Amino acid sequence: MGLRKSGHFLTLMMLYIVTLIMRASFYVTIAVISSNAYMGGILQGWSVTLILIIYPISELSTVSFFGTYSDKIGRKPIFVASLFLTGLAAFLFGIASFEFLAYILAVLFGIGAASKVTTTLSMIADASSEFNRARLMGYYDLSTLVGLAGGFGLGILLLEFGWEPHILLFAAAGACTISGFLALFLIKETRVVSKTEVSMTALLKEVAGDRRIQLMLPVYVPIISLYGLMISKLKQIIEEHFSLTEFDMLVIFAMLGISLILGIITMGHLSDHLMKRRPFIVVGLIGFGALSYILVANSENFSAVWSIWPLLPILGFVAGSFPPAAMAYLTDISSEEARGSTMGVYSIFFGSGMIIGPLAGQIAYEMGSLLGLAILVAALIAVACIGTYFLKEAAPVIHTYD
Repeated sequence: MGLRKSGHFLTLMMLYIVTLIMRASFYVTIAVISSNAYMGGILQGWSVTLILIIYPISELSTVSFFGTYSDKIGRKPIFVASLFLTGLAAFLFGIASFEFLAYILAVLFGIGAASKVTTTLSMIADASSEFNRARLMGYYDLSTLVGLAGGFGLGILLLEFGWEPHILLFAAAGACTISGFLALFLIKETRVVSKTEVSMTALLKEVAGDRRIQLMLPVYVPIISLYGLMISKLKQIIEEHFSLTEFDMLVIFAMLGISLILGIITMGHLSDHLMKRRPFIVVGLIGFGALSYILVANSENFSAVWSIWPLLPILGFVAGSFPPAAMAYLTDISSEEARGSTMGVYSIFFGSGMIIGPLAGQIAYEMGSLLGLAILVAALIAVACIGTYFLKEAAPVIHTYD
């Protein structure tokens, strides 16, 4: 029972396409504002870190409202609005001329992210069952990661080739706006009607009281922190430490991207087939952690990595185990009546990690440069791997699927 048999084929396909476009636009913007070329180099070091902390704080502060409100009025209105809001923020980044305005626009980015993530995940959860959940969530993660890698990588490469920052930001704004119109006309509402209105206070009580969610914290937050660390420091590492040509970087992005895509697709199917989430979460953590450590620890001597280059796509494939199983796990423990609120929990994890990662990364870099970052990466991996020991399997004990 895959995508075609889900009964929501067109809506889900458009949801994945729109997500890819929006994420690419978002991360082109992130790549531009974290570069030396943006605003003449005004935003550097802590300034970039501050922007990358402000937007998840904004996301964290509003996600409960959007998640609960989508349970009340539906997913689509909030989802469409989030796309137009993100496009507007990217456009305003393109015309911004002073540092403080960039901080204000980071707040808009956070609101757009909060409203987008909760509604998207809720729509996929609405359209899935335990028999295809990991696959459908895996396709979402696939569109997210392709958009991330494609947008962030394209932004970095085009900046390296001399493109003007404001041109890239205007292009990102236009693409995000187009995705808003696609969502408006081609995506259908998936909301499960709820008779219970969940308040923010109720959501927080639910999060604090649910033992399964508590056990997810030491796994999800360190990994998202690692993700935030990589996003915040990758451009600086490339500019100041990597001695790679543009072609070398293109090869790395392509190699890791293709292997990660294959891993997500394959492991998502296996997770549904075996009705297991936890083993795939563990394997994915090991792959993602090892890959991150190798890239950070060897950035100044990348010839050592080239000598073992087959290891990179292997680890990329293994890392693909984590996203579909992790998102399916969260959906497994959610209820139809408050699914938007439960998906808000994921954004709370995400927002917390995106605050911790850039902040800890900047401190570690200032204290120990690349060695400090490598130690931080290893610590985050260790915490997440230990946390998986305490996770309880959430998928139904069924060994066949439709």
